[in-house]
Amino acid sequence: MPSGYDGGLVSLGVDKSKITTVDHHYSHAFGAFCFSPFQDALIIVADALGNNTDTESYYLASRTNIIKFGGNDPDRNRAKGIGATYEAFTNFLGFTDQESGKVMALASFGSSDAFTYPLFEVSNRQVVASQLESTHQFGVLDFASRIKLPFGSPFPDPQSQVAQNIAAYIQTQTEQVLATLVADLIKITGNQFVCLSGGVAMNCVANSKIRSIPQLEDLFVFPPASDAGQAIGNALYGHFSLTGEMPKQNDSNYYLGKTYTENAIRSALSRQVRSTPFGRVLKHRYDYTKVNEPHRIAAELIADGNVIGWFQDGSEAGPRALGHRSILADPRTLTSKERINKKIKRREWFRPFAPSMIFDAFSSYFDADSVSKFMLEAPRVFPSKQQNLCAASHVDGTARVQLVTEELSPKFFKLIQSFNNITGVPAVLNTSFNCQEPIVETPGDALFTFLTTDLDYLIIHDYLVSKKT
Repeated sequence: MPSGYDGGLVSLGVDKSKITTVDHHYSHAFGAFCFSPFQDALIIVADALGNNTDTESYYLASRTNIIKFGGNDPDRNRAKGIGATYEAFTNFLGFTDQESGKVMALASFGSSDAFTYPLFEVSNRQVVASQLESTHQFGVLDFASRIKLPFGSPFPDPQSQVAQNIAAYIQTQTEQVLATLVADLIKITGNQFVCLSGGVAMNCVANSKIRSIPQLEDLFVFPPASDAGQAIGNALYGHFSLTGEMPKQNDSNYYLGKTYTENAIRSALSRQVRSTPFGRVLKHRYDYTKVNEPHRIAAELIADGNVIGWFQDGSEAGPRALGHRSILADPRTLTSKERINKKIKRREWFRPFAPSMIFDAFSSYFDADSVSKFMLEAPRVFPSKQQNLCAASHVDGTARVQLVTEELSPKFFKLIQSFNNITGVPAVLNTSFNCQEPIVETPGDALFTFLTTDLDYLIIHDYLVSKKT
């Protein structure tokens, strides 16, 4: 369990001898290494805050242990960390602490040359320090005033050029400091296999820049790199501390959620008590029927221009929808993107969607030698293929791609394969199955999100749900 939480359990009568605690960043490190394909690795953990004012920490991992060898100084102001600085700019731009992905998306509309003053320094001991002296938007206001940068007032309109340029500034500066840090640590340790974890590792654009570092041999980013992955890291550390054995989960399945039975699905579809949420205003009545080959029906619906909810097996670990709790659409038409943003997800106009693609098609679509399978990098789409992915790529020509294999997600793989057979495009637009709420978990969640949005169809396991006109 996380370090610092044992006292509360002891007060409840739990035997303290049965409690194992783990440092926050150490937990991140265990998740990253144990799920990586590497036998030994350099691990870099970066987030807004861990235990003991940690914002960056560095480890060397082997099959016998994970040893911390560096990071930020304990007396360094937290505001100067990479994650805290990005978070402060996120607040300045009018978003909450957990919405840094919006800044990353907005950055592609701005100019990285508009503001060029160096924001971060890296010491000869690889200690990172930004120019900020305090957190949140106040730190950015103070910084801009000291340096005389024309940022203006906090919370600018995202459609304004200044907001887009500020987003481009923090994104570019973050990419640069991370690339410098990784290159320095590779040189110092001699280890060219790098694992990333912590909230900063969710920045897929920066991850792509890191992968291009000449000194790097290979990169692994833990899919639930944010605090969503802490439970996994805690369990892995617990196993190691009790047995002395370093767990290894190569190319693991990240669909760790509960798989619902046919009875549970039918209970939700018939809206039995306790199977569905209460208190919603439902916009539609519906019918449902059991079907053969739901993947083929889904592919045909998507190819015909429909937007569908897709619910299969256990839910994904982490914040990315990976084809088990997904909203799916045709990636070839901008109508899909506009409709989902405005009518279904009700999101900001500047946020992109992702393509989920058959693994073997990657090299034909992207200008990159390799990439994470799990939407954790944003390689550039070949210009000749942009039209096929226009609804699932960003304004800068990149896409946060998921690569799907039959071994890890057989039903989703068959759906994309069927869509490819119909259209010649081996990918679908994929976004999380939710509308301004957490990703749906239960069949009842899926049904009620379907009924309160403008989704066209819902497929839950072998059941096709449609709205009555």
